Amino acid sequence: MLFRRLSGLTVGAIVACGALSAAAVATADAAPRRVYKGKTAQRHPMKVMVRGNSLKILHFKANLRCRDGSTLIVDERGFVRTPIRSNGRFRDIQVGRTDEVFIKGKRRGRVVRGKVRVKDELRKGGVKCKSRWLKFTARVRGGR
Repeated sequence: MLFRRLSGLTVGAIVACGALSAAAVATADAAPRRVYKGKTAQRHPMKVMVRGNSLKILHFKANLRCRDGSTLIVDERGFVRTPIRSNGRFRDIQVGRTDEVFIKGKRRGRVVRGKVRVKDELRKGGVKCKSRWLKFTARVRGGR
C-alpha cells in the first residue's frame, strides 16, 4: 500500500539508498586486514589487527598488581572491534566476565601507538587486581 502512494522517483531513491548502504558494508568487510605486532611497556608481545576504520586487539599479556600483594599475569584476547576516528585516534572500554580493559591510542600509517589498562578480579576470594597504564607500540612488517 505504501509503495502505491509514493512516486516512482521516491521509490527509486529509497532502493538506491539501500543499495549504497549495502555496498558500504561490503566495502568495509572487504577492506584489507593488516596485523600489527609489537610489545607493551612490560615487554610482553601484543598483536593488533586494523581493517578499514576499525581496530581489534588480537592478543596481549599484562602483569597486574593485586590488593593482597600478589601478581596476576593475564592473557587477554577476544576483543570486539574499536572504531578509529578520522584523525586516527581510538578509545574504548571493553568489559568481560571478571575484567575491564581500557584502550586508547592513535594509528598513523604503519604504526599503532597507545595505552592499555586492565582491571581484573580473582575468582577465589574476589581479590581485585589492576595494572597501570601500559604503553604499547605495534608495527606492520613487510609488504605495503
